[in-house]
Amino acid sequence: MVIMVGDEKKRYFSWKWFVALIVLAVLVWVVWAVFFSYATCENWDCFNGKLEECGKVKFIGGDDMIFEYTIRGIDDGECEVGVQLLQGELDRQDSIKLEGHKMTCMLPEGVVMIPGSDIGECSGLLKEGLQDLLIKKMHTYLVQNLGQLNLEVLDIPEI
Repeated sequence: MVIMVGDEKKRYFSWKWFVALIVLAVLVWVVWAVFFSYATCENWDCFNGKLEECGKVKFIGGDDMIFEYTIRGIDDGECEVGVQLLQGELDRQDSIKLEGHKMTCMLPEGVVMIPGSDIGECSGLLKEGLQDLLIKKMHTYLVQNLGQLNLEVLDIPEI
């Protein structure tokens, strides 16, 4: 004996849920675009303009060492800039070891300067590594020029 319980069909697709999911996806994308995305600069002029207003932007630049600069916005009246070393000096093994390291620099609002030029305003592993490189360079310079420096201090004329 077969008992039928009405002609109910289960629907797995509902237009209401489909539209709600689309609206939710668009809303999530808009929130991400407003709060978490960064524009991209192609040159120093663009980056410096954004740095002056502390607008969110990413920029890759440098000469011997290639850095990625990310302006994150204003925090406690200062402009927060993230700095990551992408490529160290090719002829210096010490700087290549720092590739991928990051630091955060807090710059005065409205001031245009290269983030990291005042290393005292930065914090992070990259800062510590760059300071170590600077100390090693200074030590090497002093050792190589110690004799010449002694002559200058004693004011002995060179022959």
